Amino acid sequence: MDKIKSVEAPDLGSSLVLSDSTDKNRMTSLEIAEITGKQHAHVMRDIRKLLEQGVSQSNFGLAKYTDKQGKPREMYSLTPKGCLILASGYDALLRERIINRLEQLEKSMTVQPSYQIEDPIARAEAWIAEQKEKKMLEEKTVQQTILIEEKNTEIIELSTAITEMQPKVSYVDTILQCKDTIHVTAIAQDYGQSAKAFNILLRNYGIQHKVGSQWILYAKYLPCGYVQSETYTYTHKNGTKGARSNVKWTQKGRLFIYNTLKAHGVLPLIEQPETNNTSKQQAV
Repeated sequence: MDKIKSVEAPDLGSSLVLSDSTDKNRMTSLEIAEITGKQHAHVMRDIRKLLEQGVSQSNFGLAKYTDKQGKPREMYSLTPKGCLILASGYDALLRERIINRLEQLEKSMTVQPSYQIEDPIARAEAWIAEQKEKKMLEEKTVQQTILIEEKNTEIIELSTAITEMQPKVSYVDTILQCKDTIHVTAIAQDYGQSAKAFNILLRNYGIQHKVGSQWILYAKYLPCGYVQSETYTYTHKNGTKGARSNVKWTQKGRLFIYNTLKAHGVLPLIEQPETNNTSKQQAV
């Protein structure tokens, strides 16, 4: 709770009722009237006009003082910003007087260094206060440094995670954006394998089996739209016609392969760690 005290306004023969927290860094409308030579009523009028124009009232606190007859009167307690707003409407000379007074107030609020204090007891007390403040600032700086380092570590971890996720998203996006059917050879290449080895891999994971010379999906996958058959004709050496079926994977089937193999730890080259890709390239 701020303590209340009275200060004298000699030119008006009155006393002002102010709080300790405001009279140090604020100016009252009475003080402005005194340094500008304007009547207090006119300064009050000027402030009210500013408030009517929408200026923030937080810079113009309404206060009370007692005049020389002991009657309570209204005045305004202005922040430094409020003083400048009011001064902007005055001529250059009055503005200068108000600014000079603000500078005086600012200087009076500056804490005197301990080494400049003559009283040894006061100087010691001031030095102790300075050391406490210095220690608090150092501790705050250390805490801020630790917090910054933690945030930097978090940013690096997030960046790494995003980098690792990026290729996966790109591969799935490629599958989803493509609408055409694709031969198993092309899918096998995504995994760095031959078509023969890749077909065997799909067999080992229960996706397909071989009938004669052709790979066929297991029955439970046939209605899923994972593959499409294309029949083409050819001519035998003896001139007779023949027909063969060529099976291609749809993009839905390609995504099914991706999810199934991923569940078993088998990833396309684009999602494999760079060290694995490098070692494979060196082996080639």
